[in-house]
Amino acid sequence: MQEIRSARPDEADALAGLIDAAYQPYRDRGIVLPDVCGGLAEAIAAGQVWVIGAEPLGVLMMTATAPDAHLMNIAVSAAAKGQGIGGQLIRFALDHARAAGCRRMALATHKDIPENVALYEHLGWQVTAREGMKVLMSRDL
Repeated sequence: MQEIRSARPDEADALAGLIDAAYQPYRDRGIVLPDVCGGLAEAIAAGQVWVIGAEPLGVLMMTATAPDAHLMNIAVSAAAKGQGIGGQLIRFALDHARAAGCRRMALATHKDIPENVALYEHLGWQVTAREGMKVLMSRDL
């Protein structure tokens, strides 16, 4: 298991690069994505970003203010795909939200990435709405 720690402000550019690279395969499929790194520096300053690994292998962005948590982004570097990094980040997010007194976690994914919807459904999330390109999901904690 890799260590998960809070992101540091001096890591913002490197983490933005990791996130952009993680989403590039979707762009290569012709999927138009929103700015996946928007607000990263501000989120780091607010304590809403965590990284996994000494040299970051993955990034988690989330908020946890009871009663609800919001999973904003999870990205795993190409070098770490298939190593359980994403799952470890999701478990951390759920545990962090529970510890913060949250009872539910919400997220949004893209309608043109059905494998993400299927993954989150497998992990206990349910589709709650569809708005434009977004599939909104939540799960009880």
